[in-house]
Amino acid sequence: MIRLIVLNRNNPKMMKRLFIGIPVESEITTQIVKIWRNDPLLNQNRLNWVNPENWHVTLYFLGDTPGAEIALLQRLIEESFAPIQSFSTKLNGAGVFPHLRNPKVLWLGLETLQLLMHGYIHLGDLLRQNGFAFDDKPLKPHLTLARIKSIEHRTSMYSLLTEYRQSDFGIVTIDRIVLYESILTFRGPVYQPLFVKTLESGQN
Repeated sequence: MIRLIVLNRNNPKMMKRLFIGIPVESEITTQIVKIWRNDPLLNQNRLNWVNPENWHVTLYFLGDTPGAEIALLQRLIEESFAPIQSFSTKLNGAGVFPHLRNPKVLWLGLETLQLLMHGYIHLGDLLRQNGFAFDDKPLKPHLTLARIKSIEHRTSMYSLLTEYRQSDFGIVTIDRIVLYESILTFRGPVYQPLFVKTLESGQN
């Protein structure tokens, strides 16, 4: 039985910037992105590239959360994903958010996370029951590769998206759910795993 709590956010020193996500590892994508990062035309645009060790798909962004609630979040994640097995899916297709006229995020799509959805929905229900606030937008699985600060060479961005819009970036294994702390530094955010739920081995 999961206890219901009332969160105390009165002490900012005890807060941690948290989110729940899925780490993504892809050697193929790492090599392709390395080429993009060294493209002199593409990098006339102001792009803040996400380091491959920070690649993830966000499930729930919780924001500032009392550190004392980490143990409860671990139990909620453990309960929600206990019956879920690991599986494989594809990274495919490059795109931008919100749209090509004013792109802010360069991303890759994931073919499906359907096998994860039961646990994802269950976790959302438990988070609400326990008073956690989060962005309740529908899940649009994507891997953020770069945040776009400004476009100075629009043709290079158009060319990349045209060439890679339907490209296959290989198979990735979904085998962990991670509670992360996002630590903001002058070099960009660092994502520190606080808890890892390893999914049982399944059919890949």
